[in-house]
Amino acid sequence: MPSKDETKNVSLQASEKMVDEFDRALKQAQLNGDIELDTSRSEALRRLMMAAIDDPSLFGEVDE
Repeated sequence: MPSKDETKNVSLQASEKMVDEFDRALKQAQLNGDIELDTSRSEALRRLMMAAIDDPSLFGEVDE
């Protein structure tokens, strides 16, 4: 993890439904053993950001 002076806070607005669904998907991934049980929502979002950096085509695959 970078030091605090190397980080940037990022905020977003999402519907309550989307956040609830994200949290359920995160919990399911934890229960399935896909990720560690102590993975936070923030860590999951960081991992998703890294995945999009590695594969920008992910941006085109999202349907709202």
